[in-house]
Amino acid sequence: MSGRLANVLKAFPVSGAELSVRKSNMKDVIIQDNNCPVYAYINSLNEPRSQQTARRVLMAIAKHLGVDSIYHIHWSKFDRNHVNSLLGVLRERALSPDTISLYLSVIKRVLMEAFLLGQIEPLQYERVKSIKRPSGSRVKNHHLLDRDAFTELLKTISTWPQAKQTCIRDQAIFHLLVGCGLRRFEISELHIEHVQQDTKHLKFIGKGNKERLVKLHDLTFFALQKWIEIHPFGTGPLFVRLTKCGSVHGKMSDTNVKGISGHAIYNLCKKYYLLRKEAHTPPHTLRRSYATWLYNNGVDLKTLAALLGHSSIKTTEIYIQQDQDSIDNEVLTKLFP
Repeated sequence: MSGRLANVLKAFPVSGAELSVRKSNMKDVIIQDNNCPVYAYINSLNEPRSQQTARRVLMAIAKHLGVDSIYHIHWSKFDRNHVNSLLGVLRERALSPDTISLYLSVIKRVLMEAFLLGQIEPLQYERVKSIKRPSGSRVKNHHLLDRDAFTELLKTISTWPQAKQTCIRDQAIFHLLVGCGLRRFEISELHIEHVQQDTKHLKFIGKGNKERLVKLHDLTFFALQKWIEIHPFGTGPLFVRLTKCGSVHGKMSDTNVKGISGHAIYNLCKKYYLLRKEAHTPPHTLRRSYATWLYNNGVDLKTLAALLGHSSIKTTEIYIQQDQDSIDNEVLTKLFP
């Protein structure tokens, strides 16, 4: 155990009363307790996805601290020195500045709730608030899907040994991932009613509870229409679970049908070999592919931000990936024509 980690762990005495109700098999459950700063923080988040992210980060923090549960962390003892020591541990473990910043943000929010609950003193809270996010960034080289690779992916899906209905459904899903840049949770929450047939648009509520209007390319619209024509119910969630033979999964009816999950969409990338080590291309990288295609074809960042549902152009800039050799050659050509 490093000296930094030993120093941090001094802040986390385990309460016997807590352990009596927070058993090990409940370590990933947020317990409803109005006097608990963790519950107060999670409960303050409006979106289920934000709550899931916060819970995941809190569990990761507990893991880095070497404790079994977030409820083993005595938040009222957590002060500036403990937070800085934890950040040092995270840097030693080579976490990126962005990840460390996320951890710091969650810690500050939990301690804010502890302050509002009267569990920590104002000066203690102000000292933690004054900690600045780490500087720096990491350059990630995402394996973007080009047009030829996308065409090959659609061909792979069409020849996969499975029911025709499943092929049509999966092709439509990847058309929305690559041809519209939708987030996987946005696709999982789409309903047939969100497809505007007359104008070839999708109109839905995306991240941040923002209404999105997305224009569909003719090829994307055609792929979507093929699926809608054979949709088991013709209403409700756009994409539903199917069995190996292409029928509706389980005992679902048009009154209790549920859409496929975002995790299921991630598994589709795994199924069609998009997650292989040498060319790792998860759903969010397909979204980056969409952004980069448009940018390389002259779409300005402001328009691209609107298409992606970004509030800030700075976020959109992160999505654009250009080949470094190409950039260097362009610069050198200007220097030495």
